[in-house]
Amino acid sequence: MTSEEKLEVTQLLKQLINIESTNPPGKENKIANFIKNYLSENKIPAELVYLAKNRSSIVGRIDGTSKRNIALCGHLDTVKVNKNKWSKPPFKGIIENGKMYGRGASDMKGGIAAILYATVLLKRNNIVPDKTIVLALTADEEQKYSGAKKLLEKGYFDETEFLIIAEPTDSKVYIGEKGELWIRAIFHGKAAHGSTPELGNNAIIAGSKFVLHVQELSDKTFTEHFYFGKTSLNVGQFSGGVQVNIVPDYSEIMLDFRVISQENKEKAVTLVNIAGRKVADETNVKFESEIFSYHPPIFSDPSNFFVNKFIQKTQIKQGGIIGYCTDGATIIPKKQIPFVIYGPGTIALAHQPDEYITLNSLYKAVDNLTAFLIK
Repeated sequence: MTSEEKLEVTQLLKQLINIESTNPPGKENKIANFIKNYLSENKIPAELVYLAKNRSSIVGRIDGTSKRNIALCGHLDTVKVNKNKWSKPPFKGIIENGKMYGRGASDMKGGIAAILYATVLLKRNNIVPDKTIVLALTADEEQKYSGAKKLLEKGYFDETEFLIIAEPTDSKVYIGEKGELWIRAIFHGKAAHGSTPELGNNAIIAGSKFVLHVQELSDKTFTEHFYFGKTSLNVGQFSGGVQVNIVPDYSEIMLDFRVISQENKEKAVTLVNIAGRKVADETNVKFESEIFSYHPPIFSDPSNFFVNKFIQKTQIKQGGIIGYCTDGATIIPKKQIPFVIYGPGTIALAHQPDEYITLNSLYKAVDNLTAFLIK
C-alpha cells in the first residue's frame, strides 16, 4: 500500500469506529448507510437489506467476468461497552503507538475496513475480477446471526463459490470453526423464610454444586485433538433467587460449549444431564435442561482450489480451526461453500476494554485481500 492509501484506510476505520453499533440494541442502519454512501462514492453499487426497525445489513457488488462470486463477509455490530472500564474513549478511534483504539477495532470494524478498501482499490484500478465480488456485511452477528440468515434466505449466497470471513485472526488463516452449543440448566427448589432455611430447598446451592460438577466432568471428558483442538465449556451466566431473606426456589445456569464434533456435542448434552440429575438427587430439588442455541462445527476442505489459492497468494500461515463462532456457522451448513477465516486484529482483544488493532495488521490485510482478488 502507498502512504496515501494507508492514510485513507486508517481514516475509514476511524469513521467506522465513530459510529456506535453496539448490540443490543444494534441500530446498524447508521453504519450501513455510511458504508452505502462510501461505496457509492467509489462507484460500487450497494443495497440495504432490511432486518428490523433501525437494523439493516448491506450488500455491495463488483461484477466480474463470471456471475459466480467470491463473497467477503463481516458484521457491522459490536458488543456493548462499559465506559467505566475504558481508559480511552471507545468511539473515537484514538491512535497511539501504531494502534487504533475503539470498540470494534479488532472485532470487527478492522475487518470491515479491510474488505471495503480492498474492493475500492480494485474498482479504482479498473480491475475486472474473474469472479464477481460480493460484499456481505451483516447486522446482528453478536446476538443471533439473524442478518446472515436473512441474506441466506434472500439468495445472496446462491452463486457464491468461496467465502472469506474477515474476523480477527492474528495474521493466520483458519479453515474451520468449532460449533457453538448453548444449554440452559434449571433447578426448582422450595421457598421458605430466610430465617428458617431448613424448611426450604435452596436452588442456588443446587446450582452452585452443579456448576462445579459439570466443569469437572467437562475437564475429564474432552481431550485435546492434534488438529481440531479441544471442546471447551464456559459457565457464562448464573441467576436465581428473589431477595436476600427468601430461600431461593429457582436457579438458572447458562452453559457455552464450543464443540469440535457432533459426537462431542452429544457428550456435552449427556454430561450436563448426568451432573444435573446427580445434584438434584443430592439436594432434593428438580432439574431440567434445554438446548437454546446450536450451530454445528464447520470445516473447509484443505485441498479446495480457492482455499489453496488464498494461502498461496497471501503466504499466510494456516492456523487450523478457530474457537469462536462466525456468520459462517449460519451460511456454511446450508450452502456447503468452501471458506477461510482471515482478518486483521486479534480475537484476544475482542469484547475487551481498550480494544485496539495494530494499523500494520490492517494494512497487511488490505494487501493480502487485494492480492487474492486481482487474479
